[in-house]
Amino acid sequence: MPNPTAKDAGPEPRHRTPARQPRAADRREHAARAAPGPTRRFLAALACLACLLGTACGQDEAPKSADAPKTAASSQPPAKTATLPQSSQTPQLSPSSQTRAKRLLVVGDSLSISLGEQLEHALAGAPGLDFSRDGQRSTGLSRPELLDWPARLRELVAKSPPDIVVIMIGANDVMPLTAADGNRVYFDQPAWAETYTAKARELLAICRQANPDVAINWVGAPSMGDAALAVGVKRVNAVLAKLCAEAGCRFIDAEAAFSDADGRYTRHARDAATGETTAIRTADGVHLTEAGARLLAGVTAASLTGKEQLPPAAGLDELRAQARDLRPVADPAPQAQREASGKTKTKARPSGKVYSVRDGDTFRLIAKRLGVSEEDLVALNPDADPRRLSIGQSLRLPVRRR
Repeated sequence: MPNPTAKDAGPEPRHRTPARQPRAADRREHAARAAPGPTRRFLAALACLACLLGTACGQDEAPKSADAPKTAASSQPPAKTATLPQSSQTPQLSPSSQTRAKRLLVVGDSLSISLGEQLEHALAGAPGLDFSRDGQRSTGLSRPELLDWPARLRELVAKSPPDIVVIMIGANDVMPLTAADGNRVYFDQPAWAETYTAKARELLAICRQANPDVAINWVGAPSMGDAALAVGVKRVNAVLAKLCAEAGCRFIDAEAAFSDADGRYTRHARDAATGETTAIRTADGVHLTEAGARLLAGVTAASLTGKEQLPPAAGLDELRAQARDLRPVADPAPQAQREASGKTKTKARPSGKVYSVRDGDTFRLIAKRLGVSEEDLVALNPDADPRRLSIGQSLRLPVRRR
């Protein structure tokens, strides 16, 4: 395109502030006048062509009349747009509404170990249950120097607050206690029951501090083979049963399940379904055989009802059935005992040695430790009360029997 000359350039247009916004056609016309000669002629030709096609000359800018007929599209209601929910609107489950497994804790002395093992085996794989146990041999509430049970239990429940607690403590507590004021309280004193109750009540409080709705079950010790220990265990069980009745927990009495028809200790039981007789106690007269442990677990499982209800498990049904069918029977007298009946007993002979009683000693423990006959030891010390041996008390020792 040739360069425009000075004579082709039109006069400089005057710029005034328009009173109104110019239309598109006006803007095109103004641009055509302001352009150089050849360019102006080219733009004018384009403007004429636009007019012929009906797209210029103000038709595209004409305001719509209010009386203009409405089109079919304008008569339709506007389409609704679906709104997706925001992520913040997604409902969230609160921790309290989320279900969790029920927690079962079994604690206590060596008898609780047998109990806990059988319950754990029976409940293996049970849905909705977390099982834990902590059994400590030779422990109780009377010997904190061996194990401080309040501190131990506080540690256990702090890790995982239980919903159900099974406690079996008491068989090792037939001995003096140390009261809160530091005084020694002996087993046959009236204050012993009050002191022991306070110690047991502390365990209940620890469980409820961790979970106010916890269901607490205290399993009493079964009958014992040693006569003096059997009397002591009966008293411990009575104290614990009274505490549970007052404190709103359950006391599970296991004594009847391990005593014959006359209420005496027995080592054997007969299966009502098969008629077979099996040993339920070990030779020491304290601990349980596997059959005895299953019997104790069955008695315990049968007592856990209501909010202590355990989840269904085939193993639990077997334990409950064994507790129902296994009946204690009187021990048969050994052949040697029958032959020796009516014969004169050998008189105990003193050895000339003296033993000084230590804390926690009983005639049975002393005899076992020193390898002498308990019967001879008792016979040589008729003035010593088997239930109230004092620390430092002197006992005459018998000669060992061959």
